[in-house]
Amino acid sequence: MGGGYVCTLSPEMIQRAKDEINEDPDRRQQDIEHIRDWLKHQPHIKARMDDWTILRFLRGCKFSLERTKEKLDMFYTCKTLCPEWYKNRDPQDKKLRSILELGAFLPLPGYDSEGRKVIIIRTATHDANTTPMDVVFKATHLIGDVLADEDEQSSVTGLVQVLDLHGVTAAHGLQMSPALVKKAMIIWQVRIR
Repeated sequence: MGGGYVCTLSPEMIQRAKDEINEDPDRRQQDIEHIRDWLKHQPHIKARMDDWTILRFLRGCKFSLERTKEKLDMFYTCKTLCPEWYKNRDPQDKKLRSILELGAFLPLPGYDSEGRKVIIIRTATHDANTTPMDVVFKATHLIGDVLADEDEQSSVTGLVQVLDLHGVTAAHGLQMSPALVKKAMIIWQVRIR
């Protein structure tokens, strides 16, 4: 969804957006323009400025303009400080492709009873002795970014993540250093509604 935003939500989901996240269709474009103008004056933020990207952040912040600015600043700061997860994300890259094909991060078709997208995270699909967690996180963030771009309903309802711990070994656990866990949690907080 590049350029101008075209709503694909059902009438029920539009009402839910009004009720739960303070979205006002009559004010939506004005809010998007306000954030876009603010981004243009932030030389340290190299952000996508299309309507859809900005709208996702507004929705994630319940249309609080100040909170949206803070979240955008943090998100793009994280991308800058974490190039190992955000640079060279070619899905045809041999190592990245091998992780993607394992199905470590699987968005399920449809939605749960509350309208949320369900994602199964299979934490032990990779070989912990040969595959660094940075490559696994790069692959899962790539899928998450595609999902965010293509699934408008999730920008209103959010996501449910189910961890499948089958096959987890001590080697998998040792890959999750406190610093890595902290980095992952910060980035998930700024990425997700």
